[in-house]
Amino acid sequence: MLLRIAVSVFAVSFVGWIALSLTVVLGRLWYDARYRNPSVSVSGRRARRLLRRAARPARTDWGSWRRVAALTRLARARHSAAPRLLRRALEDPDPAVSAAAVRGLGALGDEWAIEQLIDALRRGHVSRSRVASQLERLAPLPGAQLLRLLSDDDPTVRFWGATLLAGYPEIGGGSLVALTRDEDPNVRAAAAETLGERPGHGAADALLALLDDPEWFVRVHAARSAGHVVGAAGAPAIAHLLSDTRWWVRTAAKDALRALGREAVPALVRVLGSPDRFARNGAAEVLQDIGVVDQLAVQDPQSQLLARIYAAGGERLREAAELRAATRARAEAA
Repeated sequence: MLLRIAVSVFAVSFVGWIALSLTVVLGRLWYDARYRNPSVSVSGRRARRLLRRAARPARTDWGSWRRVAALTRLARARHSAAPRLLRRALEDPDPAVSAAAVRGLGALGDEWAIEQLIDALRRGHVSRSRVASQLERLAPLPGAQLLRLLSDDDPTVRFWGATLLAGYPEIGGGSLVALTRDEDPNVRAAAAETLGERPGHGAADALLALLDDPEWFVRVHAARSAGHVVGAAGAPAIAHLLSDTRWWVRTAAKDALRALGREAVPALVRVLGSPDRFARNGAAEVLQDIGVVDQLAVQDPQSQLLARIYAAGGERLREAAELRAATRARAEAA
């Protein structure tokens, strides 16, 4: 009796699950065909209905949703009225409508739409992160138009300009170097991060200078970028940050030195004698991570350098290194 009931419940549940899954899949296909397919044009009665909805200010949440859907549909269909409607919608006090206008401009993606997005980012009426997301998605089309963001009076705009230029290594190098001396620390941090993929003496000097920035998060970005751009020549300056008072800065410095590998060894060895225990410990940790400790533990376990690393890294580092060396020796002997 119980088995029959269980089987019946399972059968009913399975049928219900299949029906629900089909409903979701078919509904998604219908939505994509109607609203997301840019190749499907709108005309006639449907176009007039969408135009009315897109132009009408919403009084309810339902009305707001219908207006957003209409704006989205017209933009994806590249209707001739879409630019005018999207420009008006950008100024709408309803954040859902203005956000839809940003997405619609991204869907258009032509030169006019990019100009509107850049203007929206400068004015800040809509979420700047939303606008920046569309501009980033449209790369490389915005290109040189982003350069004017770097000289804007608003530091938030300069920040987004420096951030967006990360995808354009061929332009804006001199302007980004100048931004490393910006009065706003967020701008300096963004410039430092973007310069991390741009080799050159101007970028190298600017990043090395930022390693002494008064703001800790600027030093974080500068350390990571300097490792990429400056290379081994920057190892001593980066290693100096191992004694920084901020944990995040010390971590960024260790990451940058690990990436340099054996080229960072001379700078790290000098830090082993630092009076700062965080610096000594950080240097020993990096020397372990790049393989110096294990190499010495196997080839020269009585090395004075290894003893200094053990003293700086602590008992756990020594025990772990000796265990790995013993395990390796047993494996080679087997």
